[in-house]
Amino acid sequence: MKPAAAAVLVAALSLAVALLLTPAVRALARSLGLIARPTADRWHQRPTALMGGIAIAVGTLVGVIVWFALAAFGWSSGFAEIQSWPRAVAASATFMFGVGLVDDLVGLRPQLKFILQLLAGVVLVGAGATFALTPWYLVNVLATVFWFVALTNAFNLLDNMDGVAAGVGAIAAIFLGVSFAFQGAWLHAAAAWSLAGAAVGFLRYNFHPASIFMGDAGSLFIGSLLAGLVVTSPASVSGSLVAVLFVPLAIVAVPIVDTALVTITRTLNARGISQGGRDHSTHRLVALGLREAQVALLLYGFAVLGGGVGLLLLRLDLALGLMLGTIFLVALSLLAAYLGRLQVGYPDKAAGWKPATVVATELLYKRRLAAMLLDVVLVSVAYYGAFRLKFEGGAAPPGYMDAYQATLGLVIAVKVITFGLFGMYRGAWRYTSMVDLYRTLVAIAVSSTALYGYVHWRVPTLATSNILYIDALLTAAFVLSARLTFRSLELMRRRLRHGGERVAIYGAGDGGELAVRELLNNAELALQPFCFLDDDPRKHGDRIHGVPVLGGLDSLAYLAEHHGVRRILIATKKLPADVLRALHAFGAAHHLELLELDICVRAVHGNGNGDETATAPVVAEIAGIRTIQRAAAGGP
Repeated sequence: MKPAAAAVLVAALSLAVALLLTPAVRALARSLGLIARPTADRWHQRPTALMGGIAIAVGTLVGVIVWFALAAFGWSSGFAEIQSWPRAVAASATFMFGVGLVDDLVGLRPQLKFILQLLAGVVLVGAGATFALTPWYLVNVLATVFWFVALTNAFNLLDNMDGVAAGVGAIAAIFLGVSFAFQGAWLHAAAAWSLAGAAVGFLRYNFHPASIFMGDAGSLFIGSLLAGLVVTSPASVSGSLVAVLFVPLAIVAVPIVDTALVTITRTLNARGISQGGRDHSTHRLVALGLREAQVALLLYGFAVLGGGVGLLLLRLDLALGLMLGTIFLVALSLLAAYLGRLQVGYPDKAAGWKPATVVATELLYKRRLAAMLLDVVLVSVAYYGAFRLKFEGGAAPPGYMDAYQATLGLVIAVKVITFGLFGMYRGAWRYTSMVDLYRTLVAIAVSSTALYGYVHWRVPTLATSNILYIDALLTAAFVLSARLTFRSLELMRRRLRHGGERVAIYGAGDGGELAVRELLNNAELALQPFCFLDDDPRKHGDRIHGVPVLGGLDSLAYLAEHHGVRRILIATKKLPADVLRALHAFGAAHHLELLELDICVRAVHGNGNGDETATAPVVAEIAGIRTIQRAAAGGP
């Protein structure tokens, strides 16, 4: 039997074991009273059995044992030269499983769990398993222990909503197994795929609505086993920086980003990182408007995307791999930054270390500094990307690479300074407008023109190429995409969260556009913009903020009868008298309610001190939606 077929076989066996064992573990947990009960800092709403990690661990163990049994029949596992490492990985993962099991049964202090995680990481290092990141052994040891503890905690923190940790862990294990297979490490691949099969089998009972949780025994086991397999893989021992660092980071990006988000936001809110709370990426996605099952599926999608990026990095050279990996991590970081802005409640008012919190707040709330650092990354990636595109993905000639190294710092400085001079660091990204887009394009054009003049003066190698033109286009694409991220996510949040009664907006002009924004921004109105109506046939078929223009006055009957529209919002002051009379008559006949968007300018009287004779300056006010005819009314 070939190693690939054997690895797939053990994955299938692990899946079957988990499918059969999980119901038995669930029944045992219920009989012993091992139940997770709803609390203020947990997400689940009903008592749920614990100990699902036992099914995951046993399923994985069965798969690995079967692998060794098959290997004993005549073909090598491909791991004979480092026989001590499998025992170290198994020891550390089993130890963390035991720690999680004790924590599920009696509870452990977070500090003690952290010390035990460090001890398990030291077990790996003691067996000789360390990342080959630097020439300095001490740095490699520290990086290895940090990786082990970070990934173990990441999956532990990710286990906060039905199906998330099990599904993401299974996807990460599948892709890591594929990367191990590419390296010829078939024992690693078999162990990873055994874990994936066991996690998928458990997921059958853990997906929303879950009937059993994996508990710390399962989450710590998944994280520690994946961390140990990565550390002991051939690529980590003697591979390139991309294979050692970026490939596993991309594959497990979802739990890593979630952990970073929780760490930063809890620090800023003066809460301990180990405290419970509904402030994970999963909870924030629910606040965005998604349902629990949709959140799990979305994170599965991100995990698959990260796995695909990780496998692609294996086929790329160092520089191009760094470029692609950076773009992927920047995209996830922007999503996490937006989710971090969403308000979440904490069940208690935890005390934190105030000096540390103040320092963190000062550093992390400097949005301009963060935007500048992001632009440094984007400008650097765009400039290198221009060279790679110029030479169709191949390495640039030595003269061009010398020019790249000589001008990179100047390119970054000129562009970031120009961006600042044009006010690109003053606006709020969630309100990015056409003015901001024009400002960005002009700033990029000015900086590129300045660089074009410089290279003609000092860098003749670049003066005769179109690299700067490509760089300007890539810079515009990257910077504008980053600026539009928050605006796009905000729009998606409004549409996901917006409900209420359907309303047709009469008038597809400036007033109609303003009406759509008011309805989307003001959830208290409980009105959902369904379509526009307009008497101008040239506008039919257009869309304004995604809302279609379906027709004119003659479409009202169809909307009321087939789409359940019971309200009409008049958003124009230019409505002819005969059309207005027709609307009133139609509304009275079909029990429709007529509304209008009331925008006025009024003087504000009174100075707040009881002096009603004082008059404040004239201010503009959007007074909201005003009813002009009730559904039961008989006329205007």
